[in-house]
Amino acid sequence: MLQPASEEELAAAVRECAARKRPLHTIGGGTKLHHGPAPAPEAETACLLGLGRITAHEPGDLVVSAQAGMRLADLQAALAPHRQWLPLDPPCAGATIGGILATHGSGPRRLGYGTMRDLVLGLRVAGADGRVTRSGGRVVKNVAGVDLHKLHIGAFGTLGVIVEASLRLRPLPEVSAAAVFPCGSFEEALRLLLEIGASPMRPVALEAHDGRAIVGLEGSRPVYERHLRDLRRLGRPFEAAEDGKIWEELREPPAGFVRVRVGARPHDLPKLVPPGEHRRAHAGNGIARVDLPPAPDLPERIAEWNARAAALGGYAVCESAPPDCPGRGRLPWGPPPDPLTKAVRAARDPDGILNRGRMVAG
Repeated sequence: MLQPASEEELAAAVRECAARKRPLHTIGGGTKLHHGPAPAPEAETACLLGLGRITAHEPGDLVVSAQAGMRLADLQAALAPHRQWLPLDPPCAGATIGGILATHGSGPRRLGYGTMRDLVLGLRVAGADGRVTRSGGRVVKNVAGVDLHKLHIGAFGTLGVIVEASLRLRPLPEVSAAAVFPCGSFEEALRLLLEIGASPMRPVALEAHDGRAIVGLEGSRPVYERHLRDLRRLGRPFEAAEDGKIWEELREPPAGFVRVRVGARPHDLPKLVPPGEHRRAHAGNGIARVDLPPAPDLPERIAEWNARAAALGGYAVCESAPPDCPGRGRLPWGPPPDPLTKAVRAARDPDGILNRGRMVAG
């Protein structure tokens, strides 16, 4: 395994693979290997954990630049003394900035803060020829036009190897808490959260998790107390906790399951989410996930759920599966890339050197 310790060493590794026509698979903490199609078996692997430092931080501008191999947890720890954070809570605490960008990972609080697509100001990326280029910038105000750097978000490194990201920060909230309502079923939890979402309240998360409805509350102490008063008016028992343990619990996905992602209008989710283990949903965003044991007929079942969701303007795809899952190559990982992404890939990497196989072909 290659372990570049600098941008120059990474660029040299890319050039070497390109010269030999050998694909290069890049990883960080290895927390996303179960996401998406498997890499080409003949690929050389480069681990980017050696590129794991903050390269610039402007506390007054709420902007930080960090290399792709930096773990999110380490970035948050470095920002905490400045009372700042990157408002993101994707699955897997050990995930790196590059892995989160490559898979477009996000978590419960995307309702209040958005996703990486909303937080990235610019990227440094190594192309298949080894040249490192920058798109976007390091300031919040940027030149109007096409944000080409955002094409890399969710592209699994197939358009270029992300080397560094400039990111928009937020002040740490005075209070970070969750109100947890016990519910009789996943569907009941969804209905309650949709009711809360339609109210004047502005929670940062609305999570249905099996038989619980979880409402994320963050901000100043007066804002938090006002939200608690509003929730009590619902006339339902709940527990509020400020220790943050609930968010850590929701971040760690169970092992050994195939995860199906369902997207639809929030009010359509109750009738589209199939039964399964560990059902959860971002109720305010219209995204749900179901964990299912591997089975030979799972590709056909997911295709059926996708057809049902598509009739209502939604979708159902496989999001992740164990690397050794039988029949993994048959799982429906999603539609082919859009024409713009295909054109950029063909122009920047005509031989398919970078992370070959990690995206649906098209």
